[in-house]
Amino acid sequence: MPVLVNVLGGTQHQGAWGTLQLTILLLYMPFSGCQTSEYLISKRNIPGSAENLGAPRGRPAFKTDPKVYREELGSTAILICKVRNLGDSVIVWKQPDRIISAGMGMIRKDKRMSLIGHEDGINLEIKHLDTNDAGDYICEVENSGEPVLQTNKLQILVPPKISTSQPRDNLTVRKDSSITLSCNASGFPNPKISWQRQHQMLPNGEKTMEASHMTFNRVQSSDTGVYICTADNGVGIPVSATIKLNVIFSPEIEVDKRWVHGGLGREAVISCLVYGDPEPQVRWYRETMLLDRNERRLMEKFGHRNKLVITSMTNEDFGNYSCLAENDLGKSRGTIQLSGKPNVPVVLSSSQGGFSDKFNITWSVDSFSDISGYRIMYRKYVAFDDPNYDVRSRWITVIPDLRAHNHRLKTLVRQSLRHEESYLFFALEPNTKYEVMIQARNEHGWGQYSELFIFSTRATDNVPKELPFKEQQDHRGAEETPEVSGVSGVPQPPLLNLPLLLLLLLVLLLAA
Repeated sequence: MPVLVNVLGGTQHQGAWGTLQLTILLLYMPFSGCQTSEYLISKRNIPGSAENLGAPRGRPAFKTDPKVYREELGSTAILICKVRNLGDSVIVWKQPDRIISAGMGMIRKDKRMSLIGHEDGINLEIKHLDTNDAGDYICEVENSGEPVLQTNKLQILVPPKISTSQPRDNLTVRKDSSITLSCNASGFPNPKISWQRQHQMLPNGEKTMEASHMTFNRVQSSDTGVYICTADNGVGIPVSATIKLNVIFSPEIEVDKRWVHGGLGREAVISCLVYGDPEPQVRWYRETMLLDRNERRLMEKFGHRNKLVITSMTNEDFGNYSCLAENDLGKSRGTIQLSGKPNVPVVLSSSQGGFSDKFNITWSVDSFSDISGYRIMYRKYVAFDDPNYDVRSRWITVIPDLRAHNHRLKTLVRQSLRHEESYLFFALEPNTKYEVMIQARNEHGWGQYSELFIFSTRATDNVPKELPFKEQQDHRGAEETPEVSGVSGVPQPPLLNLPLLLLLLLVLLLAA
């Protein structure tokens, strides 16, 4: 034991080296007895010891609980170690596999690390944090008994980074194929990835969705757009990456009016909506003849809408037209009929009639040529789920004669294009539903039937009843009641007819 006394005795001087020497002896040299080690340690003059502070001796204990430190990359972290009853015990900072310091002496050779001493212990400061600094940091108090340990965790917060999983940011795929868009993100904590489409809603109808990828089982042309994936973990600002998705497909044609009415000498316009990628080329045909531009025939394009304009119609211009669209992936055709026949009649009447046995139906029809006839078909209405549906009555057809006077058919409006007529049905059954279709004819022939119109008769006529005589007298205005001598309500006597009186007098004179 004399060697131990001499060695430790040489450490009576204050300073970091003396403290370090003592710590090494405590950690690595075996002591033969607790009394000797206690005696030798008590002789030390260590800052923060119970001897210097005059505090009562007791078992060391931590003043603070273990803590998880969350610091951003590149910043500074200060790990706290506060001990109650520190006395002449020694504080050691270490990681699970490496010692950092003992007392106020640094063992780890890292200029970013330093110690901050205070009366309750020693704090560890780490500057310019990087990802390798993350992990467990142990504050250990070496004393005469079992060491006291406290483990703190340091987490390094790393801003997010993001990149797309595709080799290119521009993707071109064919319609109805499957594709997955995905993005990779890194950072701590793990970033959340969300998706949105530039200037549009996502295909699922949502503005944003949270997922690491987006899968299209059968991609459609409407899925074309710029997709933005964003990574965010609450550290720094969110970061984004973009993927431009282009869906190519063969031409697709929509015809919004498959039947167009035209008039001789008038302008007619037929059109097709054409979609496709690459952009299709459009050609117009009448029957099987390819059409070219001329002084009466114009071909225009507004966005997806392609128009054929005939400035002055002739009889030869009536017929079937088609627009043919073609690109590298295929072709498509849409057909339109240009006709001089009347347009489809549109019923204007209310479905509920005002009478029990008759109904007045009003309709309008567009025709540049004069209307030469109507065909009206009606019958009792039977619902589809009615057991009598299959044996419902046959249509009753009425063709009014427009040349003869017909009190049941009335012309309400007759203009260059619009014609409005009404027809009165008689001998209908009360409280019954009827269905009607109307067809118009001009010099070019019969047009198409109107949509099915259903009307109902009333159970009783909707006609106001006459008031009793006494009530009629009570409802007369004051101006209808004659007045005599300023007294109202007294009837005047009837006035005599002067010429008749003179004639009567003349007859009496002649008789005498």
